[in-house]
Amino acid sequence: MSLIALAKNDGGSSSAKGPGAKVGDHWHAAIGVNVCGTWQANLPTYEAATGVHSHGDGFMHIHPFSAAGAGSNAKVGLFYSQAGDKLSATELKFAKKTYKNGDVCDNLDKKPSEVRWTVNGQEKTGNPADYVPNDRDVVAIAFIPKDADIGTPPVTQTNPSDVSG
Repeated sequence: MSLIALAKNDGGSSSAKGPGAKVGDHWHAAIGVNVCGTWQANLPTYEAATGVHSHGDGFMHIHPFSAAGAGSNAKVGLFYSQAGDKLSATELKFAKKTYKNGDVCDNLDKKPSEVRWTVNGQEKTGNPADYVPNDRDVVAIAFIPKDADIGTPPVTQTNPSDVSG
C-alpha cells in the first residue's frame, strides 16, 4: 500500500471546461521515472515561460502564464521536453540516457522492457507525453518489463516545495 499525501491546492482550480490548468491556476502533479526498478532523481529546478516548471521536488508545477502552458498544452511531454528530456510510447530519453522498447534491464533478468505509465495507480496506454495532468494527480513513468510493477513515485509522501502544510 502506498501513502499519497499531496497538499491542498493553494490556487484554486478554474471551473472552466476542458482539460488542464487555466491561466492563473496553481496546480501540482506528483511525477517520477522508474528505470529498471529504480526511481530516478527528480528533474532539476528549472523555470519556463509557459509556467509549467520544476522546483526539483518531484512535482510538475503547473502555473500557466499564457495559453502556451495552459489547458491541453500543459502536457507531461512539455514538462520533460523543457528540461531537455523526451518521452513517448516507445522511448524514454531521461538524464542523458535513452531507453527504447525492447531494450533489456540487466538487473531484471535481462528481460525486454518498455515504456509504461500510470495515473493515480491505474496503468494507461498510449503516449505518456500527451497526458494532461489534473491537480494532485500522481504520474508514474517507467521503463520496465511487462510483468514488473510500475510502483508509485517516492515524492507522493511529501508536499510540493511551494505549498505549506
